[in-house]
Amino acid sequence: MKHNNLVPMMRAGNDEAVGLVCATVTGRAGQWYFLSAADGSLERALRADSCLVEPDCGDSVLVCRAGANVAAYVLAVLARAVPDSADLLLPGGVALHAEQGGLRIDAARIRMNATAEVAIGAPRVAVEGVIGDLAFDRMNASIRETNARFGIVRTVAQQLTSTVERLVQKARTSFRWTEDVDETRAGRVRMQVEERMHITAQHASLLAEGHVRIDGEKIDLG
Repeated sequence: MKHNNLVPMMRAGNDEAVGLVCATVTGRAGQWYFLSAADGSLERALRADSCLVEPDCGDSVLVCRAGANVAAYVLAVLARAVPDSADLLLPGGVALHAEQGGLRIDAARIRMNATAEVAIGAPRVAVEGVIGDLAFDRMNASIRETNARFGIVRTVAQQLTSTVERLVQKARTSFRWTEDVDETRAGRVRMQVEERMHITAQHASLLAEGHVRIDGEKIDLG
């Protein structure tokens, strides 16, 4: 048979005893928890700061009772009505919510500091935010396949080196400025312009070791 035993403790300078009693949470209104005790000595109580797990309806709790004119406090949650879920409340509005093996952290700011390493491993990782900042002295990335969509991209680099097996680019309008040298080395070069091709240079040279062919309906030289 289950007993809800009242454990009396005397407070210094007061003959009224402080009692610990087991009760069941039956409801909540604001910061008050409604309780049901076997001896009927408790009706409601507040959650103590030491009770980090938030009580819920049906939970068995340990309550400290200090008299008729003093509020009772829930000291701890002894047994959960729903074993696979709990809310851990911390000072400053920080909360940890655990449910069916999942964990959610609610806080205004979260910062992790490690002197050696921080590692995250999961089959799927999702990151979402309005503004993001990344700062590394050196970064190594290995990605098998990437699908990306950007609105506006601005890149500033001191040196850029790319090595690809096949490069395909498509643009509606393309502009490129090179202040010094723009050199292209290729096995074969083929350019196809649908309308007009215009080349302007201070000096121009066309050198070929073999055959040079110019064909057009009208050719103007000089």
